Amino acid sequence: MKADKRELTRNELLNAARDLVFERGHDRVSVQDITRRARLATGTYYNYFDCKQDVFIAVAESLKAELKDEIDTTRLTVKDPAMLVAVTLKFYFYQALDNRNWFDFTRYVGLADMTLQQDAEQCLEDINRGIKAGRFRVDDPQFTQVLIAGMGQHTTASIRQGIVGRNSIEFGVRSILQMLGLPDLVSKALTQTPL
Repeated sequence: MKADKRELTRNELLNAARDLVFERGHDRVSVQDITRRARLATGTYYNYFDCKQDVFIAVAESLKAELKDEIDTTRLTVKDPAMLVAVTLKFYFYQALDNRNWFDFTRYVGLADMTLQQDAEQCLEDINRGIKAGRFRVDDPQFTQVLIAGMGQHTTASIRQGIVGRNSIEFGVRSILQMLGLPDLVSKALTQTPL
């Protein structure tokens, strides 16, 4: 019960911070504004966060968690490890391109470097699942996961900077699938499958 109340209070602070940033901008929001909006005492804020920027990081992490929940629901229905990787990559790349809440919030609060992509542990599990199923040919799964993360960060950053567009997403996913050992024709077919 106490943990539920604590989580509820934290969520009220997150929601207040997010709403205020969209209404006023990052620089015009104080800790007092956040607690006033959440209808909490200012001291309560410091039971959860050390400074103003901490709540903004927590809001961004919360947005990422919501997106992870969304793709995880889809992932449950995908059996083929290669398709799982393709669907997951496409989802995160398209979110980086199209999700205005994520894009605007992180830009407003100075977190534009925060990457929107699959977490490392889940990616490594996907690689190992593909190796076990005979779909992927990878010598070092851990290093391959690092390469995929780097490619994801670079692609996402390039999208955010406007350097590449929507057509680059399919090329990026196809390149990663080929790095995992899939032939060009197979990776192309998997990439063109709708989300």
